Amino acid sequence: MTFQRVISPFGLLFVGISSVIGSGWLFGSLYAAQIAGPAALLSWVIGGILMIIIALTFAELGSAFPVAGGMIQFAQYSQGPLVGFLMGWMIWVSSVAVAPVETLGLVQYTANYLPGLMKKVEGTTVLTTLGIGVSAIIMLIMCILNYYGALFFSRSNSLITAIKLIVPLLTIVLLLGKHFSIHPFHATASGGFLPFGWHGVFAALPLGGVIYSFIGSNTVLQLAAETKNPQRSIPFALIGSMIFCTVLYALLQMAFVGASSPDSFAAGWNKLHFVGDTGPFSGIMTMLGLGWFVMIVYADALISPFGTGYVFTASTARIGYGLSEIGFFPAALKKLNTRGVPARSIALNYCVGIVLFLPFPGWQKLVSFIISCFIVSYIIGPIALVGLRKTHPTQHRPFRLPYANTIALLALYICNLLIFWTGWQTVYRMMITLCIGLICFALYCYREKNNLWLSQWRTSWWVIPYFISLTVISYLGTFGGGINKIPFGVDFAVIAILTVIIFFFASGRRSGSRDLQVLIID
Repeated sequence: MTFQRVISPFGLLFVGISSVIGSGWLFGSLYAAQIAGPAALLSWVIGGILMIIIALTFAELGSAFPVAGGMIQFAQYSQGPLVGFLMGWMIWVSSVAVAPVETLGLVQYTANYLPGLMKKVEGTTVLTTLGIGVSAIIMLIMCILNYYGALFFSRSNSLITAIKLIVPLLTIVLLLGKHFSIHPFHATASGGFLPFGWHGVFAALPLGGVIYSFIGSNTVLQLAAETKNPQRSIPFALIGSMIFCTVLYALLQMAFVGASSPDSFAAGWNKLHFVGDTGPFSGIMTMLGLGWFVMIVYADALISPFGTGYVFTASTARIGYGLSEIGFFPAALKKLNTRGVPARSIALNYCVGIVLFLPFPGWQKLVSFIISCFIVSYIIGPIALVGLRKTHPTQHRPFRLPYANTIALLALYICNLLIFWTGWQTVYRMMITLCIGLICFALYCYREKNNLWLSQWRTSWWVIPYFISLTVISYLGTFGGGINKIPFGVDFAVIAILTVIIFFFASGRRSGSRDLQVLIID
């Protein structure tokens, strides 16, 4: 059984948009404003531009090599098994957590009417036992719907996306049209437009849910093997979804800040609060006397996260398939059902997702961990772009990125900055996850009784000093618990030096696998 190419270009575009417009629109504006104040607007614009630059590298890779679980296989065939496994491991860990975090966002809004689903523990909103059970049922529904194949998925997701876009668009029109004030953007008593400086603007990217909202577009790559005309569809869907969602999120942030009552941020934007802020947009609508629209927001609070979780249930199953395809996950996960769906991979991801509800206390903390893992995996875009141009120079590239080396270097620099901005408290947890991956790779080599570890060391040695350096710089930095030995501003130069060094060694690899061509489905 093979994958069926049934997803149209616009169907793939809706996949990208649906992945991006999830719980991020429901919570991101509040959390970003608490970290950056009115300048959170800049965070969304900057975040969108940065992610578009990274997406450009994947647009060429996806159009030239449209394979299932693309991000994993790009790493495998440009850098070899060691880097392939580590990147695949991080992609899988982060992707498998998206459906639970979207479900958590859905349940958190629902808890305003059914308070038994969540409770406050030391100021943090967490799931109750009943909430975990309800969340498990919601995720099970996502899995069941995915069982019916790519065509059903594409059509149902397009419908869900169209419905869930209506509410944020109406929210923008309603707040900007009748309840917008310029006062919150320059209120001197609260610090003006940049109350926390540029440090706050950049900190909001990972910690305010900005980057989390944009990372969903990678689902386009995971579904490449089931897309009609992938050479054209993938760049169109990747870049198109990013541009559309950047504009949408920036307008939502502008509307949120402009509609905020002076009382809500009188004590400072970092203490921004109002009645019902556990569901920020529903709370602000209630505060403005727009009770008739609150029910609509609550309805979308069910649809938007569900739609994103639904898409990630599909894409994460293809990631498990990709890891199985290159031998790192059990071969059983490659088996497709009669509808061309990796059902066993879906079942595994579901079980892991349920476990993730237990150790993570709330939406924001789980989001920051997911971001760091995702961005680590994104470094393979710029590195594989340069590497595969060297090892597969004759491969047809319908979308050929101009100034590829320069843009790839810039994209890698952006990835490193985004990892750094998540802060020390998140980076060290991410590094623990990476170490677990290294142990798993060593066990894999022992099981297979081959010398992959030794043979790959000469070409992949840069991975170890790279991650160690990132960890040390994060510890010495000013974000998320760092000890402030590298001042803000100087850290940009330090990250730039690390980026140039790593790019030189990583992109210089020329021994890429000749087997990638076998995996490309015309």
